[in-house]
Order: sequence, then C-alpha cells, then structure tokens
Amino acid sequence: MLAGLVALAGSVGSLLRWAVDVLLSHRVTQAEHSHVAVFPWALLLVNVVGSFVCGVATAQWGHSEWGLVLASGLAGGLTTMSTLAVTSANHFREKKTVRVALWSLLLHLVLGVSAAWLGLLLGGNPAA
Repeated sequence: MLAGLVALAGSVGSLLRWAVDVLLSHRVTQAEHSHVAVFPWALLLVNVVGSFVCGVATAQWGHSEWGLVLASGLAGGLTTMSTLAVTSANHFREKKTVRVALWSLLLHLVLGVSAAWLGLLLGGNPAA
C-alpha cells in the first residue's frame, strides 16, 4: 500500500514538473536576451519548490508513511538531479553558455538548500 502511494505521489510530482516546464519554457523562449532564454528557469523552480516540500514533510512527518509519500514521492517526482546534470553538461559543452551553467549550479545549490532549511524551520523541526 505504501509503495503504491509513494509511486502515485511521484507520478503527481512528475506531471507537475512537466506542466511547469511546458508553461515556463513557452514564456521564456519569447524573451529577447539570449541568456535569459537558455537559463533553465523551470528546472530551478521545481527543484527549489521540491526542496521546500521535502523540508516541510521531513520536519512534520520524518520517516513516517506521510513523510515518505510527500518527501520521496511528491518531492522526489517533482525534483530532478539528472536533468540538472545533463543541462549543465550541455552548457559546459557549448562554450558560449558556460556562465549559464555556473549560475544555474550556484543558484540550485544556494536556493535549494535555503528552501529545504526554510521548510524544516516552518515545518517545526526542533533541530532547526
């Protein structure tokens, strides 16, 4: 039963990630400045939001069933490390967008950890 709920929540997270990517990609490609258009805005948004959700879920429910469904399922489906890695590698490969890759990696790290910390704090983690 738990595995099914985690899988269902993961599916919801993946569909949300896809929807954000479709909506933001359409709007950002209309931007005039080339670095704005190639920056992975949708990826940054889903990873930061997912880090926050994971922080709140961990603070509230830890490793209980709800914690696993929300953190591993929903946040796990919403976020994506592999896409960040491939997107960054592609920017490094194309030498004209190396700065985009560096900024993306820095923002993912700083904003992602900050969002998780804020989620832990707002979720009521006594250690925060």
